[in-house]
Amino acid sequence: MKSVKHILFILLFAANAKGQTPFISQSFTASHFFNPASVGLGSFNKAQSFFRTQFSGVGQPYKTVGLGVDFGFLKNDQTEPNNLGFGLQAVSDQVLNGVMNTNYVTASVADRVFLNDDRNAFLSLGLGTTIISRTVDMSSLVFGDQYYSGRLLSPTSMEVLNSYKTQSTINVGMMYSYNSYTSYFQLGASSYFINRASGFNSTDSVRKVTPLNEFNQYLGQLNFEHVINDNKTILIHADYQSRYENDFYYIGGAVGLPFNETYDQVSRLYLGLFYRSKDAMVPYIGLMRNKYKFGLTYDIYSNDLTSANLKPQTFEFTLSTYFGKRRNEGMRSLFD
Repeated sequence: MKSVKHILFILLFAANAKGQTPFISQSFTASHFFNPASVGLGSFNKAQSFFRTQFSGVGQPYKTVGLGVDFGFLKNDQTEPNNLGFGLQAVSDQVLNGVMNTNYVTASVADRVFLNDDRNAFLSLGLGTTIISRTVDMSSLVFGDQYYSGRLLSPTSMEVLNSYKTQSTINVGMMYSYNSYTSYFQLGASSYFINRASGFNSTDSVRKVTPLNEFNQYLGQLNFEHVINDNKTILIHADYQSRYENDFYYIGGAVGLPFNETYDQVSRLYLGLFYRSKDAMVPYIGLMRNKYKFGLTYDIYSNDLTSANLKPQTFEFTLSTYFGKRRNEGMRSLFD
């Protein structure tokens, strides 16, 4: 009970959090990039990567690449699962073929409290820190009025970025997890806040402007996968994200179809569809093959975004692999 009180206190402290996580379509397979409470507490240690190219039909305006690894440690004995987890993630956002690069490196640690004797239900708390840096290739810019926190402005110039120093954030998250032989369930929330000095809108240090990219972000997520007949599974994911730019929800599901399964090897094909509010429908195809997971999405944007006949295309590819000994006998899930 004392541990639960500590978790609630830290989440209340994070009510004024400010920060950022990657904008991707397969967040349901990349919880470690969004909630520090999920690192290192899965069935295996895990290495994960994703690549996203956004709006490629109108040039190459946005690319996002992410790499991450997490593992558990400090087991009580050989028969008990670990209580602590550690994760390290790196994300790079590239705008206009690298004219502007924003890089994030996050280190997270998580602890958990088991809620039953079977040790298949637990509450975890995660804390992390992120270092954020941005670089701008001035030689590639050909017009005077440029970006202010990702937006075009007419009354300013690139001098607005002259004090854009490396930033740091503190991240906090909480997650409830349950993993039986036939069900996998997660319900969590996280918050990120940023720590940086005010910038200037010119070389005149007297005239200060609002700090760049200083904003709140909160995220809540729900993951559920359940075995139905003949080892097929049904999968449901929903999340809500509150960012500086806007608030949106992301919801959908998939069906997992087993093939060539053995006692020691899980092989499952996933076919699904997701919806991001005010934005896009996202078809999904995924594959779980033993210790590997693959995923591919294609964002189909709403009429408001495609009415200009630009036909934007956004593809996203994910690849994960597991390593180390399995730490529980629960269901193998796409979310794990």
